[in-house]
Amino acid sequence: MDLFLIYSIVLFAGMFVIVGLMIFAEYTKLDEVERHFSQNERVRNNKRFWCRNQWIDRQYRMLLILAFFSDSKRYMEAGVVTEAELASVPLALKRWVVWPYYVGYIWALGTVVWIVWRWWCDIPIP
Repeated sequence: MDLFLIYSIVLFAGMFVIVGLMIFAEYTKLDEVERHFSQNERVRNNKRFWCRNQWIDRQYRMLLILAFFSDSKRYMEAGVVTEAELASVPLALKRWVVWPYYVGYIWALGTVVWIVWRWWCDIPIP
């Protein structure tokens, strides 16, 4: 079997795994992690704006908390989040918030590699 075809299959299957992880984290872990930020004004406003509990609403609520964890120093300096709020979240819960998106970034890089590989080698898609 051609290496490009194997890479394409793994990349396509990885997309479903990553989307599944993100949906699982958004529907099972979001409410738990938002409880740790119950006094945070930004989280409360974000939850009030995205209140319909649909997938897109949960996605944007999770992205705000992901921003707190991935760039916590900047948000602490701006006074948006406190160190105590960030420290109150258990490590396992932080991982459920952050890692599906980090794996998604790796998948996006793999997609760029797939596009460049296909363009560079002039591989036709039948």
